[in-house]
Amino acid sequence: MKILNKSSFILAAIVGLTAATGCKKLLVEQPRSALYPDYFGTAGGVQAAVTGVYQDLRSTFSGEGIVWFYDGTDENIPGGSAGNTAPLYNSFKGITSSNTPDITGLYVDINTLNGVFQNSALITDPVARTQFVAQAKFLRGFIYFFLVQTYGGVTATQKSGIPLHTTFNTQAVSSDAPAQLTDIYNLIIQDFTDAAAGLPNTITSTNPFSAAGVGKSATAATANAYLAKAYLTRGYTEAKQPTDFQKAADLTAALIANKATYGLDLWQDYFDAHKPANDYGKENMFAIDYGISDPLYSNYTQQGNGGFGINQLYVLQRFNYVGPGVDNVPGVDAVPQKMGGSAGMVRDVFNGRPFIRLAPNKPYTMDVAFADQVHDTRYDATFQTYWICTNPNVTAGLQSDRVTSKGKLICTSSGLPGGATSPGQNASIVPLDGDTAILMPGADVTMARRDAFKGLIITPKQYTSAVFPTVKKFDDPRRTGILDLSSRPIIMMRFSEVYLMNAEANYMLGNVANAATSLNVLRQRAAYRTVADASLVAANAAHVTPANAAAVNAANAAAMLLTPAQLAQLAIPNNTTTTTSLCGMDLILEEYSRELYGDPRRWYDLARTQQLVRRNQMYNPNGAANVQPYHMRWPIPQQLINAVLTGPAYPQNNGY
Repeated sequence: MKILNKSSFILAAIVGLTAATGCKKLLVEQPRSALYPDYFGTAGGVQAAVTGVYQDLRSTFSGEGIVWFYDGTDENIPGGSAGNTAPLYNSFKGITSSNTPDITGLYVDINTLNGVFQNSALITDPVARTQFVAQAKFLRGFIYFFLVQTYGGVTATQKSGIPLHTTFNTQAVSSDAPAQLTDIYNLIIQDFTDAAAGLPNTITSTNPFSAAGVGKSATAATANAYLAKAYLTRGYTEAKQPTDFQKAADLTAALIANKATYGLDLWQDYFDAHKPANDYGKENMFAIDYGISDPLYSNYTQQGNGGFGINQLYVLQRFNYVGPGVDNVPGVDAVPQKMGGSAGMVRDVFNGRPFIRLAPNKPYTMDVAFADQVHDTRYDATFQTYWICTNPNVTAGLQSDRVTSKGKLICTSSGLPGGATSPGQNASIVPLDGDTAILMPGADVTMARRDAFKGLIITPKQYTSAVFPTVKKFDDPRRTGILDLSSRPIIMMRFSEVYLMNAEANYMLGNVANAATSLNVLRQRAAYRTVADASLVAANAAHVTPANAAAVNAANAAAMLLTPAQLAQLAIPNNTTTTTSLCGMDLILEEYSRELYGDPRRWYDLARTQQLVRRNQMYNPNGAANVQPYHMRWPIPQQLINAVLTGPAYPQNNGY
């Protein structure tokens, strides 16, 4: 069955919120509302509806516009090519309803899912009905949870937020109003609870929302993980209930205890968690697909050069490796660094296209979160820190005396078919030989070390918004063209996050021992290195050999256990105001960074834990003076406000 595009079967499902998205025009052109009850009453129709929602999520999370997940946090600064809007988020200055992230178009999907619920009784197969409704329940809960974290809801102190729609609308309306935060969370929690009861434990070839057993549509474990996250998030809000943190702790503990039932586990080697071969493996719980050529799940077919995949996540945090020269010119070790001479790199397939939309915020990301690059493998597994020469025409660089030659870089032979003078676009894109043209060793070096190195060395003090270690964990080796984007899925929930949520919930309950146990599982996993991992990192990076692997890994595991000082810090309650001392939440948020850096999430982690203001004041000099508590909600988009034409005007969030 060919899956229809979402808009082709939801043309009449319009509400005031979505009138500004173009659907009103579709309503005029193709009014089919009378057909929908029958269409939703079939397994194929419901499957088309749910697949259409998954398809819409793909467009929501794939593009460079998602930089607002990262900007205005401790982890990232806008990259050198971030444009004009991203710096506003980072500085918390000039944010308005017209430049805010606008994801309210997801209400079309909510209405689609409401249509599934309204007509599900017409599906005669009870097994199919249970599966379809459970999947739709999860998706509605997922979307509402995403929306409420972004914009909030009405509380005793908040006058606006998102609206709540639970019925299927078949004609446009022009009025709407924000809902109570309590009611929004009640629906989210009920949806995730219902989904967990009806979804399968694992993905199999018989699941109606997998590509012949491949893919990561929601399972019972996914629903329970998000249920735990909903309780955890609500526990910090005005809508909190006394049992929220305990329920989050219990749900995550149950997922860990029953991981075999759900086919879940951590890879022993952190490097394995991000390898393409494991995208649908035991550690990834929920993913949005961009490359499975199966119309029942992804409805996406791979295209040719320049059209391979639509996932842009891998290009966002890539520095422009083309340009830096190899000469040791005066100022090569200054801040900012001066670069000159012949470039050792030309753009190639393996290193891809750099968008430079985001860069690591060095004072926190490098100096705090990833300070330990010896015992902890997560820095080496997350960041690319060396680039093999791809320019066969590079000339020898000069030493700092500006006379002595450093020697000509040897260009890689990989991807240079038929004697070509520039890197090729064949499948052999991994550099198998050649000299290192650019090295970021993670520490300061002497001028003697620079002069002895043929290429260019860039040290941490020289990192800028344009020059920085590239996030490599999203790289797609199946790309065949320089301009290709990625076909890999974006992982929205990893099993490692279950441990982090368990630690966070127990910390908020004052159960330091339980929190430490979950953190230590991840920390000790991060201590493990294999001999094969050495081929994935720079030669100067920590690595093991066959002879010392067992001893080094044992020593590293011991070193990664939380120390008495860290355990004492973990016992300090959540501090959301004081910037001159650390609390247990700081330690937990650092583990979130190390484990999940680069995933689209950090703004949400800081907003959830009430740490957005404090940690910006601690680590973000551009935003420190401007960030305010009201920034833990983004402004209601102007398109939403403009779409409400009758009744009371739609109110804006506090502060905007």
